[in-house]
Amino acid sequence: MLLAALTLGGLFTDHMVLQRGRANAVWGSDQPQQIITLTVEGAKKTPAPVQITVSADGTWQLACPELPTGGPYRLHIKGSSERVIDDVLVGDVWLASGQSNMEFPLARANQSDQEIATAQFPSIRVAKIPQTTARTPQANPTTEWQITTPAHAGSFTAVGYFFARELHQHTGIPIGIIDSTWGGTRVEAWASHEGLRAAMPELDDTLARIAAADPDLPRITADYQAKVSAWALTNFPQDTGNLGEAKGWAKLECDTHAWRTMAVPNAWQAQGFVANGAAWYRRMIDVPLTAAGHDLVLNLGKADDFDTTYFNGEKVGAIGAETLASYQIPRRYTVPGRLVHAGANVIAVRVFDNFGEGGLLGPANGMFAEIGSTRVSLAGPWQWQVEREIPLVSSDIFRTHPAPPPELDGQNTPTALFNGMIAPLIPYGLRGFIWYQGEANVLAHASYQARFTAMIRDWRARWGEGTLPFYFVQLASFTENSSWPYLREAQTATLSEPETGMASAIDIGEIHDIHPRNKQDVGHRLALLARAQVYGEKKLVASGPTFARCEITGNTVHLHWNTATGLRTHDGAKAVKGFTLAGADGHSHPAEARIEGDTVVVTSAAVPTPQTLRYAWVDWPEVNLENAAGLPAAPFRTDSY
Repeated sequence: MLLAALTLGGLFTDHMVLQRGRANAVWGSDQPQQIITLTVEGAKKTPAPVQITVSADGTWQLACPELPTGGPYRLHIKGSSERVIDDVLVGDVWLASGQSNMEFPLARANQSDQEIATAQFPSIRVAKIPQTTARTPQANPTTEWQITTPAHAGSFTAVGYFFARELHQHTGIPIGIIDSTWGGTRVEAWASHEGLRAAMPELDDTLARIAAADPDLPRITADYQAKVSAWALTNFPQDTGNLGEAKGWAKLECDTHAWRTMAVPNAWQAQGFVANGAAWYRRMIDVPLTAAGHDLVLNLGKADDFDTTYFNGEKVGAIGAETLASYQIPRRYTVPGRLVHAGANVIAVRVFDNFGEGGLLGPANGMFAEIGSTRVSLAGPWQWQVEREIPLVSSDIFRTHPAPPPELDGQNTPTALFNGMIAPLIPYGLRGFIWYQGEANVLAHASYQARFTAMIRDWRARWGEGTLPFYFVQLASFTENSSWPYLREAQTATLSEPETGMASAIDIGEIHDIHPRNKQDVGHRLALLARAQVYGEKKLVASGPTFARCEITGNTVHLHWNTATGLRTHDGAKAVKGFTLAGADGHSHPAEARIEGDTVVVTSAAVPTPQTLRYAWVDWPEVNLENAAGLPAAPFRTDSY
């Protein structure tokens, strides 16, 4: 007797969205030589069943017939057993990928409470791909499609959600978003070995070293951790001691009337405390009598960078500098039943942040206390107090950070995320891609265009659907380092690839937060590109002003733009901000600028004979120039110094 062995690819679940206007690949596995039959219910004209024989290696792939836009449909797939996929819609499917600003959840965006409460769109569905690295291309991710409701939307990619919402509201068709993202990752991790060969000729040797080093991995790990620890001791501010514990800040009876309230999950820099250092969080929870004396599990989400966690004054867990990438690890600690009392109990968390964002970063749906089958959400207001303040640490220190050997680079190993998080999606039907990434490549900006272009071409070739639209976000303004304008320039240069588009975010960053909360405008600007180029809204302005040419007459530069109808300043000022001029010596000086029609006139008393011009050419530029559509002018320079 043969055992049932029918499986489906991980994306084929209830509530999925299939790409309209085409037959769609459906795949899985079963016993070799088994006949697989797919039938469809719900169409006005029922398509004929589709059959295929399972190959010798146990895999199969067939083409689901093209179905009319809408639904719902039901797919029956029969092999050695039978599977039913219910509530299937047909519309447009977009792959949303990149690093943390695409991963950034709706629960942390501006007006998140209101946005989540109104997120009721049965025809918008999202599938989240698990964060997975691999050395070879994988198949069948474990995921499920979620319908957009207030219960689910908080964990959705905010940019992807706002993009999908606008497309759905303007077209009326179902929209599917496949969210395949991982914070802090470099572009080369997202492309295949073959796709990167032209941009990274050293890749073959790198991957060979990874494979060859397996038996020696413990020694390599120990050596690298020692190097990083030595570097951190020299470059990062150190935790000089837990002062709050000595003051009783972990105890139930602590007097907290002078503490402020801090909403979590969130970075404290985004809520007005612009510093690194040590801070405490406290949250009271009520435990029913029936649960007293039973173990309780605390799920706190991610803490950036290190934490020490207490329950009723006793330490129950900690992750510190001994753990690589500690800021990426969700905290989960078991509280012994002897500490769990009926009535009021206190959770206290000391967070030490030595760089970048600090705090309890969630996500919200990963923050809860659990006793048996009962969960209590820990997202929301906590009491908060600073123990030690440290001035913000500049990212320039990372110029000397020991580079990890390729064996340990994890999610930043070239091809690791393509293999684990992109390959398993191919050839699921797509309408296009949206992308937000680049921060992790800033210090290697000189090679970014080549690597980014290689990835775009690689993905398009893998899907085999021609030049699928690829729209990306240019890095937002943020106080970081002098390399940021050059990465933005590399992104702009990538527009030479056909069917690409760039949404500028130069005006909506946050000066001390690499994760700006205004994701509404980001999603809107990406959606404008799709509406204009994919959905046929011909008169729609989808881009802000971009540099066309300049004319230099004496001490004055007349600057001409593309897409500049209704040129204006967003704050109503006559002076246009963000320009510098340089003469023959190449030294830039602040310049005065004003709008004349659809041009900008630029001068500087310090530069009587200007030769070159720059606009918004710093990491955090103060800018106010936009067109009548309210879209910002993009950064540029006319020199190549």
